[in-house]
Amino acid sequence: MNSVSKFTIEPLSNKHDRSGFDCGVDDLNRFIKQYALQNQKKHFVRTYVCCAVSEIVGYYSLAFGSVHQEEAPLSLTQGMGKYQVPAIILGRLAIDKKYQGKGFGMALLKDAILRAKQAEQIGGLRVIIVHAKDANAQAFYIKYGFLTSQDDPFTLFFPIEFDPID
Repeated sequence: MNSVSKFTIEPLSNKHDRSGFDCGVDDLNRFIKQYALQNQKKHFVRTYVCCAVSEIVGYYSLAFGSVHQEEAPLSLTQGMGKYQVPAIILGRLAIDKKYQGKGFGMALLKDAILRAKQAEQIGGLRVIIVHAKDANAQAFYIKYGFLTSQDDPFTLFFPIEFDPID
């Protein structure tokens, strides 16, 4: 088993070989191989990769956004007036099949939460939003404190000030 502490998490760049990545989900594989760097260069998202030397173990992407109050859990909208809830969107999180079940998902999620907290100090954020791809992904996020949307159980919210992973 590999120790998560022996790996680095850094912004995706041209130096990272994305060709061999396989998490078992075609859409997530296609994103990291074909679109992540391109979208990053256009300033749509920022993708972070967990690396073992030259191999990508996993990745996640972040983008800023907002959500209408009606879609968010009531506990996250108190005191907001009529404004939309400022958010950071955790667009994707995937781990290569060789590394699944070894703690890398939690490590990447923890890193994403830390970066969101840092961004909140600069510009103000209320939540992290995730659109879970399936019931397994939904269960993963709920395990770490994400709250379900009032409208869609696969849309989840994480209050920036709450961190059960510490």
